[in-house]
Amino acid sequence: MIVFLFTYIGGLFHSELSLLTFEDAMIFVDWNVIFLIMGMMIFVAILAETNVFRWLAFRMIQASRGRTWLLVASLITLTGVTSAFLNNVTAILLLAPLSIEVALALNIHPFAIVIPEVLASNIGGAITIIGDPPSTIVGSHLNLSFSEYFVHMAPIAILCLIALLVATRVMYRFELAKAKKTISPVLLDELASESTIQDRPTLFKALIVATLTFVLFFLAEFFNRMPPSVVALTGATMLIIWVRPDMHRMIREVDWTTLIFFIGIFISVGALEASGAIGWVARQLGQLAGESIARATLLVTWISGLASGIVDNIPFTVAALPVVDYLTETVPGVLSSRVLYWALILGADFGGNATYLGSATNIVAVGLLTQAGYRMSFGRFMRDGVPITILTLLIATIWLMLRY
Repeated sequence: MIVFLFTYIGGLFHSELSLLTFEDAMIFVDWNVIFLIMGMMIFVAILAETNVFRWLAFRMIQASRGRTWLLVASLITLTGVTSAFLNNVTAILLLAPLSIEVALALNIHPFAIVIPEVLASNIGGAITIIGDPPSTIVGSHLNLSFSEYFVHMAPIAILCLIALLVATRVMYRFELAKAKKTISPVLLDELASESTIQDRPTLFKALIVATLTFVLFFLAEFFNRMPPSVVALTGATMLIIWVRPDMHRMIREVDWTTLIFFIGIFISVGALEASGAIGWVARQLGQLAGESIARATLLVTWISGLASGIVDNIPFTVAALPVVDYLTETVPGVLSSRVLYWALILGADFGGNATYLGSATNIVAVGLLTQAGYRMSFGRFMRDGVPITILTLLIATIWLMLRY
């Protein structure tokens, strides 16, 4: 609203205060991102009602048979995979409360499971174009298909997930060593009762539609490069028609605040671009990069990583895209490989792990821990987040340098 007030009221007194008209602002909004996220929100809302994620996590608890590290590694991996194919905030909302109960049952601090899960959610979100907002924003900007994005980003994201598991094993070795070997039968029965499938017919229908939707994500490029948003909305519509949920409740389940936040970010960045501020930053980075692909890649990866740890990685990614566009056009040899866009995705996704301000997932997890009586300080999160961020950014940098 401030942008529009400056334009329509301030512009009457001084032309330089006219930043962006409403019509121009709508051009800056990436509606592919908005409708993709909306479609996935509807899908997740229906699927979450079946309690399938808690059921799956409980099955992992049973399968671990007292092997603490196997259980912790399974929960971290499940969080990373769930984040890739739904979204990372949803993964934490569904799995963190159960993980806190499991940690208490094993007599270990909940931080030893929940913090690695949060880090895994941000890393796992980079695996697919729908996993994490920075991935969605950049993928939509480049008009990438699901499979094209997956081929480039999945290998490095999976490699970093494996690195996270190794690092977690080292960082929490003393905490995990004092864990109980078994969970009490009473608590196990309680967890079992809370982790039953609530609606099997809905789950059956959701799994069928999910399979068809993800197949269509991979095949969309053969259908006149169908945008991911169309695929997500198609899947959500099919599921609504088949399941017939309460639409009033379904509408409430959509996180309209997040969608409006995205629209506002796109408009704000559009105003910055129209004012020339982003162009100035792009030119400064262009001078630093010169004609070196390696230097440009290092700059984008590590500046993205640092900035995403200080501010939320969503507005940073939107603001950084015009800068990366400029560098892609000016640095020789970059355009064909799109390496700077991959660097932006990896920097924003992995850099969001540095502090709990880096991504919405971190803030949600800290809130859940606080509700359970475990207050996490800014420094405590950084103690684990910063080393993992540096480790994954180093791996990403080496990957980008060798592959592109």
